[in-house]
Amino acid sequence: MSLTIGPSLFGQNIPTSFVNYETPEQNVENPIFDYVWDDKICEITLKSQTEFVFWSRPLYSSCLTWKEYNGTWKRINDTIVFSDQYEIIERDAMFEFANKTQNKFYHLNFKTDQDSKLTFKTIAIRYVYDFTSDLDNVKLNMELSNDFSLKIPFIDIPNRNELASIRYEYFLPNGKKRYGYITESDTVNTKENDLPNYIDITFIEQPKKEIVCRITKAVLIDDTIKIVSKEKTKSNLPDYSAEIEFKEVYEKRN
Repeated sequence: MSLTIGPSLFGQNIPTSFVNYETPEQNVENPIFDYVWDDKICEITLKSQTEFVFWSRPLYSSCLTWKEYNGTWKRINDTIVFSDQYEIIERDAMFEFANKTQNKFYHLNFKTDQDSKLTFKTIAIRYVYDFTSDLDNVKLNMELSNDFSLKIPFIDIPNRNELASIRYEYFLPNGKKRYGYITESDTVNTKENDLPNYIDITFIEQPKKEIVCRITKAVLIDDTIKIVSKEKTKSNLPDYSAEIEFKEVYEKRN
């Protein structure tokens, strides 16, 4: 194998980018789609002698969908080792659902996992509708009762038959904000079933945190980078982070 790169960033200038902006082939069986969503890494940039950035920039999409992953790299013979890390945070609320015989209102009960006394009575509630309904979400400020529960009569919810989830915003006594969606569906704006009418919401006062370290290895031959392996440390907390996906090869940008 012949390398065209020498001792100081392999003879390249800093920064150096390796790119692959090719998109997957269209599905000829479904020509109604204008393009294929592709969020794989499209650019690898060696920013300095030790730092890199992976870029995902799906074509024909808003820059809000772009992602970047920063870390450090080093050379071992003809192999480049990319190292980065990210943080996993435990979910800050747990839910218990039940359907009670009374079926004229939603009953929401709020508490903390350490049974700390809640103090704020005001809570922001938003009704989130199924995305196919084309209905705008409805946001309201409501008052909790003395036991920090909330009863919402069904009749007070506009278009309840399209309700996908209930979003809440609330401040704990320590000033930390808690917000989330109450739903049993996989997607917060998709109605799969009717929301159960009795729900316990337990705020986690001190969510656990973990750092996941990720190692990606590639070979650099001539002016081409090819990813050869990916691995990351195991975590005790559920990891819902999307995996980084790569393309076959990346060519040095001239």
